[in-house]
Amino acid sequence: MLIRLSHAYRLLLCLLLLSFQRANAQVGGGAVLSNLNTEKFPRIQAYLDVHDAQGNFIHGLSADQVRILEDGNPRAVTYLHELRPGVQVVVVINPGPSFAIRNNKAISRYDIVKETLHTWARSRLGSNIDDLSLLITDGPAASHTTDPGQWISALEAEQVDPRTTRANLDILFRATGLVSDPLPRPGMTRVILFITAPPEGQSDQSLDNLVAQAREQHVPIFIWMVSSTGAFSTQSAQQLMDLSEQTGGKFLTFTGDESLPSPEEYFEPLRHIYSLGYESGASTSGIHQVVAQIETGEASIDTPPASYEIELQPPKPAFISPPLEVNRQIPADGAGGPESNQADSGYSPQEQRLQVVFEFPDGRMRSLVYSALLVDGTIVAENSNPPFDHFTWSLEPYSTSGLHQLQVQASDELGLTGSSVEIPVQVSVDETTRSPLGGFQQNLPVLGGLIIALAGAVLLLVLVIGGKIRPRAHRVARKRRRFDPVTQPVHFATEPSTHRRAGWANRLQWPQRAAGPQAYAYLYSIHDPDQPDSVPPIPITTDEVTLGSDQGMSALLLDDPSVESLHARITRQEDGSFRLADVGSIAGTWVNYSPVSRTGTRLEHGDLIHIGRIGFRFMLRKSTASRKPVIISETMPETSDQEETE
Repeated sequence: MLIRLSHAYRLLLCLLLLSFQRANAQVGGGAVLSNLNTEKFPRIQAYLDVHDAQGNFIHGLSADQVRILEDGNPRAVTYLHELRPGVQVVVVINPGPSFAIRNNKAISRYDIVKETLHTWARSRLGSNIDDLSLLITDGPAASHTTDPGQWISALEAEQVDPRTTRANLDILFRATGLVSDPLPRPGMTRVILFITAPPEGQSDQSLDNLVAQAREQHVPIFIWMVSSTGAFSTQSAQQLMDLSEQTGGKFLTFTGDESLPSPEEYFEPLRHIYSLGYESGASTSGIHQVVAQIETGEASIDTPPASYEIELQPPKPAFISPPLEVNRQIPADGAGGPESNQADSGYSPQEQRLQVVFEFPDGRMRSLVYSALLVDGTIVAENSNPPFDHFTWSLEPYSTSGLHQLQVQASDELGLTGSSVEIPVQVSVDETTRSPLGGFQQNLPVLGGLIIALAGAVLLLVLVIGGKIRPRAHRVARKRRRFDPVTQPVHFATEPSTHRRAGWANRLQWPQRAAGPQAYAYLYSIHDPDQPDSVPPIPITTDEVTLGSDQGMSALLLDDPSVESLHARITRQEDGSFRLADVGSIAGTWVNYSPVSRTGTRLEHGDLIHIGRIGFRFMLRKSTASRKPVIISETMPETSDQEETE
């Protein structure tokens, strides 16, 4: 008897300490932030459950009463909506011999439990907002029904004899798995009501695993322990008490003499929840912690840290059909056309339009805020407003031939910046089309000034020689010499001198420009009948040219299903010759309709090349003798003389 009293006092002391801890923990209430959704990143969606110190849901909060701390940085809540999605309930009955004991009215504890559940379920008839399940040890079960009537039918079909049943926690593990099934509606709260006799033979390690699983799914476990007073001081009772406390539920003891509360007192506050959203400030991949701070007017409540993991990569721009070569010429008339708007150089075209496409490798589409076109590492065009995928490359600074590297950079709304691969583009300036008339028009202002000055000098000379203009000092001296015998000139007979004019026109030199680098060879496309014949040849300006359909692997892009990502390679040998090699393609590489192996074959002027189904004519810049045709004779069936004559 003394031992039983000692256990009872110990249990009472534990309950007092537990009540004191709960009172301290729930001063002002509690809150949980759950289900952080990053599908529309950087917009984050989540659910917020807020309760007061008595466990009642706090209604009527507004967005300005909630603040988000993401990785310690404050973020404003953009919206806060109160929802009533219902609860996903699993009621678990785990009977044992203690269930069969009757009270002074001869009613068993089991009958009181079932009548309490039956009364609650009847009060829910006509409502389908909840997802209901029932588990009974060695008895019937109902899984995920929205009809309280079906749930009642499963409860009434129970025929378990508690006197022959032994309670254990295996059924509680089954209930934890059942309540973790997908929710019928977003935002629903999961909850377990566990009605049990004192369980037997359960390890602390198993209970720790169950607590961890329930807390991960935010499942509160409410426990009714049905037994005599002496059983409430056992180790199993203490374990169940800790289980309900750690999962956010409540622990209740029932001896048969008390009145059981309605389960509705547990479930109704859980049917409400808030849906909120905010703009994330995360710009790096990894795990980010989020805390919600709620000001209820009476207290400040902080949720436990919740987290989400995300992978973020910068945008990846890529050129759409970039030109391999840009040819700049001076038109024959030197004018360049009415729409050229040319600079002093007179070359056309003056600009090249480029288009790019942007991909997000992390699969999260975001808005762009900036894009730039770089040529040889220098920014030549920028976009700070949409559209970000178009650029105009000014060609006016390029008056000599050269190879230039093009690249695009792009920045998104998260501040992540990505770059495309560099694309080589040959700018060829053709000076052979410059005409004298074009040069004359180009230097017209200078020549006009010289002509005016020359005409003025000639007119002045004519007036002086003709005597129309005479300086005054010259006339006085001449008059004095006429009457002074000492100063009279002595005349000598002289031979007339021959006057020669300088050949100034022959000394004018027109400015000459140094010729730019020329291509070693060209690939002339063999067109289909439906294609135009004005496609320019493709110059080969480097010692190696890769051909394929992937711009990241090939310098010359060929858009055809028969072409591999990296299909073939053309290399220039030390002696100036070229060699074509296949790199293991399926459709193959052909020269004059003969297959080419990985070791390759030497190319001659005029050879016919096929890369898959795309054909080219190989032409050297300095043409040499073409490959001699090879005639392959085939054995023909014998014919008569008459057939041969015909």
